Amino acid sequence: MSTELPGPTRPDKISIWPVEDDRFGIDVLYHGATGFRRADQVQRQLQAAGVPALLRQEHGDGWIVRFGPVERAQMLTVLNGFVW
Repeated sequence: MSTELPGPTRPDKISIWPVEDDRFGIDVLYHGATGFRRADQVQRQLQAAGVPALLRQEHGDGWIVRFGPVERAQMLTVLNGFVW
């Protein structure tokens, strides 16, 4: 499976927080109809790659992909390969 996404997928906001055992949780926020398409695509690709990820609507036109907890190396791989 290719990790290439249609168009830029840079989110409007990224939140990263530490959890137990040097792992991290990450929220990636997109806005609007285009944001929904990007968030949906990112979430599907993360799940296909075996990374637990949820997609949820946030305050009207916001869409959050939440993934983790993941180790630091996996967090960087996900951010570089799927999100940014």
